Amino acid sequence: MTGNAGVVLLRDFIERLGLAQLLDEAVVVKERERGYPESENILSLCWNSILGGSCLRDLDVLRGDEGIAELLGVESVMAPTTAGEFLREFAIGDLNDLKRANRQAAQRVRAIQQSPTVTLDLDASLYEQSSSNKEGSRMNYKGEIGYYPLFIFWAEEKELVATHLVRGNARATPKALRLVKQALQSVGTDRRLFLRADSEFYSWILIEFCEQRKITYAITAGQTANLKKAVESLPDSQWRYYQSGMQIAQFQYAPDRHGPHRYLATRQSVIDEQGNAKWKYHVVITNDKRRAGKVMKWSSGRCAMENFLKEHKRDFGFEKMPSKKFNANWTWLLISQLAWNIVAWFNRLCLPTECHKITVATLRHRLFKVAARIVHQSRQRYLVLSEKNHFKDWWLFAINRLNKFNPISP
Repeated sequence: MTGNAGVVLLRDFIERLGLAQLLDEAVVVKERERGYPESENILSLCWNSILGGSCLRDLDVLRGDEGIAELLGVESVMAPTTAGEFLREFAIGDLNDLKRANRQAAQRVRAIQQSPTVTLDLDASLYEQSSSNKEGSRMNYKGEIGYYPLFIFWAEEKELVATHLVRGNARATPKALRLVKQALQSVGTDRRLFLRADSEFYSWILIEFCEQRKITYAITAGQTANLKKAVESLPDSQWRYYQSGMQIAQFQYAPDRHGPHRYLATRQSVIDEQGNAKWKYHVVITNDKRRAGKVMKWSSGRCAMENFLKEHKRDFGFEKMPSKKFNANWTWLLISQLAWNIVAWFNRLCLPTECHKITVATLRHRLFKVAARIVHQSRQRYLVLSEKNHFKDWWLFAINRLNKFNPISP
């Protein structure tokens, strides 16, 4: 018996992707040949998170499922202590190899992905830790202790295309351009490119890069004194109805040492602490030439990324870093990128449209963590599901898609 029958679908997907061979060729951190290969170690950590584990100790839950090792095609699932030792072996060069392996894996599904556009959503989020003894786990200006990793998601495909681990008290802005360049390496430039970000990334280095590369962007502008003065001085005739309780205006503004750029602003009447009415503003800089309301609505779509980050933290269990070593935790973050994308790719390419917007927690509950009986007969292996399984149509759909799945090896 097994309680994780759905892993056979993901295992088939991973095998057709050639992911194990790719990882073994790209990532070599072990000094000795005995033990698990790198791919098996990395994929064990992926399985742990995909099936609901939130720490290394949860590998023991999988080790207690006698059937799962057979379904995964391994002798046994990696032990927690072995996993910790493996993560601590990664040096900077090994981290770069793992980043490259993530990009190479993504290249194998690019030709199959149907989205005509790439909207890159850039953000950073505090991953709170209970200890400041971990390397890089620091207190931020809000008094919160942890790490401050950066993420870039491909909104249309829900793919995590790039991530970078940052100390908890560091600014994310200086790392943004490098991460955007890494994301472009992954997604390519044959689709129309867009970028959205919040005010933390209101950086002229990033803005000018987007303009040079002809990337359509919308970045929330930091409301400096001069910019706020320019917004407040807009005549009432320039403001138009946007949506319930809000108005919108567009204007040209030239910050110090920079030429005029298109800015969009919304305003909403609010009551301050003294009971007085005042305007609350939201300002965006953009090179998008569409009408103001449409651009602002598209820019606000970046808020969906906050749900992706919550899902990454809670549903994948990657918020708590497992080691005191910075590089080990960075490795953990990069493995989380691979685990996230395995599920995202499988969902978009092998499951019905109704599944594309559901969270991994829902997918895990309905498809992956399903009880089944493993039967051996005539030298063949069968997986017997309950006749009362209400989501067997998802299984049939996935099996049919997997039979036709033909990724392109770069």
